[in-house]
Amino acid sequence: MATPTPAKQHIPASTSQVIATPPVSTPFSASNLPHPAFSPHGHGHRSVVPSPQQVKKSPANSQTIYGYPSGGNHPTNSSFGVGYDSPSAAMALGGGMDLGIDGGLGVGEERRRKLGVVVEILKANKGRLSEPGMERLAKRVGLECLWETQMGSSSGTPMRTLVIAGSLLALEIDFANNIVKKVALSFPESPEIVTRHTDKAGDILLRDLQFGEGEGPLTKRLDRFAGNLEKLANADKLSVEGLNCHEAIAGIYESLEKLHLWEVEKLRKEGEMAGKDADFVERMALCAKSGKPVMHTRDRLGLSLDYWQSKRRLAWKTKPKEDAQTWSLLVECALLSNPLFPPLRVSPNWISADIQKANPVGELFSDDSFGLVLDWLEPENTLLTATEQSGGNAMECIDQASGKKVPEVMLVARFDPPLIVPMGLALQIYNSTNAQLDVFLQTNTFDGLMFPHGPNESVEPGETRTIETETEVPVFDSNGEKAMQTHRNTLLIEKIDYGRTMTELPFSHPRQLVEMLPYLRQYAFLTTVLGKTFGAKAKRIQKEEETNPQKSKRDAFKDFMTQASPPPKPPKESKTKSKSFKMDVTLTTQPLRLRVVFPFKRETADVAFDIKLNGVVEVASQNILGEDRKGKGKQLTVGDLGRMLEVCEDLGIWVEFVRRRLG
Repeated sequence: MATPTPAKQHIPASTSQVIATPPVSTPFSASNLPHPAFSPHGHGHRSVVPSPQQVKKSPANSQTIYGYPSGGNHPTNSSFGVGYDSPSAAMALGGGMDLGIDGGLGVGEERRRKLGVVVEILKANKGRLSEPGMERLAKRVGLECLWETQMGSSSGTPMRTLVIAGSLLALEIDFANNIVKKVALSFPESPEIVTRHTDKAGDILLRDLQFGEGEGPLTKRLDRFAGNLEKLANADKLSVEGLNCHEAIAGIYESLEKLHLWEVEKLRKEGEMAGKDADFVERMALCAKSGKPVMHTRDRLGLSLDYWQSKRRLAWKTKPKEDAQTWSLLVECALLSNPLFPPLRVSPNWISADIQKANPVGELFSDDSFGLVLDWLEPENTLLTATEQSGGNAMECIDQASGKKVPEVMLVARFDPPLIVPMGLALQIYNSTNAQLDVFLQTNTFDGLMFPHGPNESVEPGETRTIETETEVPVFDSNGEKAMQTHRNTLLIEKIDYGRTMTELPFSHPRQLVEMLPYLRQYAFLTTVLGKTFGAKAKRIQKEEETNPQKSKRDAFKDFMTQASPPPKPPKESKTKSKSFKMDVTLTTQPLRLRVVFPFKRETADVAFDIKLNGVVEVASQNILGEDRKGKGKQLTVGDLGRMLEVCEDLGIWVEFVRRRLG
């Protein structure tokens, strides 16, 4: 029987207005049989499904479509808002989407660009948890998939295993009714320094796929799992014969971990650490020495070099509090963008076994705060055969001495979270790793990056900027009872300095990361202190020109009538409500200084803090301590004022502490 064509097909009048609803496909569909309309075979009956181009070029698209006439003649056309022959309806019905892929060069390229934008938007959606969704995600990142069925499970439910494989990794995910039961990650051809961390990585991937509170099979999204899978796939794709990127990252971890354990042992022998627990000593090494390397932590795969942590001077009886933020550098591999930049080297020996140099002859500067010179090593170049990983820069990457090829891969450190620093420091950091910084890519000011301007805030280049906020600061009386004190804070930025948001940085040796940590800690501490008083959680006090940039006639008339009518009686203030306390803060970046001014007794207190390397706070000037101001209890020193700010990391709490002790 011949298949009817659209031209000969007759639609009865009684059914011309009936539009069939397509079946909804869910992860739990029982049938996986192909729809007849998409059957590749040419025999038998086939449903007629015209292509979008046929729908667009068909006369029915401009005259009648699905039985409805065009031109507004349909009696219910106005109730639909648009006719079925409109572009919006054609797009909704799958027609009119001629993207011009096979069209002319000008129009076709523009439509290809628009199609690329749409594809990038769709890539942001990683999908939901299901067997087909997991397979689509794995193929999207460039990994191979294979399904295996396990019979005779203990629960009686057939278990299906999705094997996701790359050149150096294998990931097995066990499903039962689209619910993940087990995740196992392995690196079959990698050395022991890589495989020893696989159990920890597998646990993170399993947590990514388990249901959280309020989540179910139809609502569980794959975003967090996709981020970790993309990181594994990226390192796997960059790995070739003779180059294992997973081994390269693990080798850097081995050297940094060796250095961290050595520094912790030396810290324990210092007098200041007497009586401190092991966690406190490790935290001091994290925030003042060479950082703490961690593999697969905080639900994220890969190497993380932690270099700063808020509330670092508080003695935690248990694990760190959830609100204690950690700053870190994520060490990853990336494609070599500049052939002149040093390529990736694979080695576990970036520092000697003795850590420090025995006889540092000719060394002018020490590498750590102990006053010692660290014995860093320079591993040999990793060389590949010229046929491996040959790309556009193959000739530039060939080692002239051996005739072999260096990898077209480099090391990259990603800042988590991104760190805002002055432009001068950003240039210094990039120069230390021989990386290039595009100074014209970002030309914002330092304060504009840290405190973005509001939509109605006037921005005058070169002018001083003020930010006003209100915060609630806890205070305690002599009986230990807690109350909240309202602070009205003003931040003044006198000297405008350009800034840079540090997001990622190419490097070639872990020594380069360790040497920049003291500078990064300066601005991590500054971000914490200013964020508590002037950050997003503080109530911003907008200026009058910001709240009402231009009044309309209606608003002007309303103000006039309000002034003409008698003012309402103000409500009685609560006796427990305290008056707002004023505090002024001045920020300068060269040198990095905070000047705090507030009413103290019958005078005005003026204290200037210098934020040094490693987040150390020193008092540059003050007028609240003297022979006649001993205060209550033990007499405070200038050093105590700086250490108190290091402990509380909050200007409001520091001011209340001074008022209580010295007031």
